[in-house]
Amino acid sequence: MSRDAIVVTGGDSVYFPLIEELRQSLLAAAPGVPPAFGVIDAGLTVEQVAVLTDAGATVVRMPDHPSFPSGALSKRPALAANFGKLWLDRLFPGFETILWLDADTWVQDYRAVELMLGAAQHNGALAIVPGGGRYWERQVDLRFLFGGIGGLAQLRTFNFKNGRHAGLPLKVLRDIGTRALLNAGVYALRADSPHWVAMRRWQAYIFKNGGKPFTSDQIAMGLSVYQDGLAVELLPTTCNYIRPWRVDMRIPAIVEFYYPYPKVGIVHLAGQKEIRFDPNATAEVLDLDDRPHHLSLRYGHFQRMASKPGA
Repeated sequence: MSRDAIVVTGGDSVYFPLIEELRQSLLAAAPGVPPAFGVIDAGLTVEQVAVLTDAGATVVRMPDHPSFPSGALSKRPALAANFGKLWLDRLFPGFETILWLDADTWVQDYRAVELMLGAAQHNGALAIVPGGGRYWERQVDLRFLFGGIGGLAQLRTFNFKNGRHAGLPLKVLRDIGTRALLNAGVYALRADSPHWVAMRRWQAYIFKNGGKPFTSDQIAMGLSVYQDGLAVELLPTTCNYIRPWRVDMRIPAIVEFYYPYPKVGIVHLAGQKEIRFDPNATAEVLDLDDRPHHLSLRYGHFQRMASKPGA
């Protein structure tokens, strides 16, 4: 893989073990020299920064910016990692392509990294995995009003709810409300793509109008594509796999839940709070014969537990 690429993540001291597991998973999965590794310091300790830099990582802190909600940052310094997702071209200059991976992800199959970087390098598009598809039981979330008489309902999608909090015009809300969520936990983008400026413009708009800081990055990404018409490449679910969980015990490896059970490339532990913060916590995972196993989903811990006889 070209050294012109960098993989970036971020977090605070609590997320450090996950950051380190992500870094180690990249080293283990890459067939040759992996891309450079960058970290947004959103509350790491001095010792943790030293561990990362000694391992060759580039660690940076978010600069102050007048558009950032200082109150939210003072209460939750770790939000700096979310804000920083839209500033990676400035925080990590000198790289052609940047791949962001949330700290609660890890790489199981390096082909997913190659897909993400390749899609972004191809034409400068935002390479990202959309929500929806066969892993969403409900493609659109509705709240029926007055018992649903006359078909009256309120749209409850991520884009609509967070766009409304951000004060987006009704015309824009109607447009993005039923469009696919673009999951900001994993994405790749060339440093010279116009998306960066567009996303930061939308982020500033969201902050100015009192939108939710934690979701500002994801909404801004969607608006850059759906409103500004910037190029997007939609990648398969295996590049950002969240659930449901299935394992091929013969390998062992986490695989997609439905046939033909492809090997998951990037595992994302979104929604797995207990597992994220307790490596001994387990989840019930079905094997290819629908037999349940109780396994950790963390890198290293999963491999050790799944390899034990009788797991």
